Amino acid sequence: MYEIFLTNTANKSQKKLDKPLRIKIKDSLMEISRDPENTGEKLTSPLSNIYSHHIKYTGKEFRIAYTIDSANITVIVHLIAAHENFYRRLKTLMDNR
Repeated sequence: MYEIFLTNTANKSQKKLDKPLRIKIKDSLMEISRDPENTGEKLTSPLSNIYSHHIKYTGKEFRIAYTIDSANITVIVHLIAAHENFYRRLKTLMDNR
């Protein structure tokens, strides 16, 4: 099982969400920790080292963006947010790192 690490950005963004959605996200993170490569969808260039896990909540799409550090058996969650403008925000976030 992989250890889950939330970046400050991911932690702040998930704290702003409804409690039932946060519970659903926690369940998804547990699922990701068991098999991160097959749970999420690997993105394409320029975000090709990032995986995206999809969640539906009250008819709205949400995403969890993460990278896998196999050497340290860690999943690093970079962003948790609604699908709207998600990939634009993610690209900006990753460009600034």
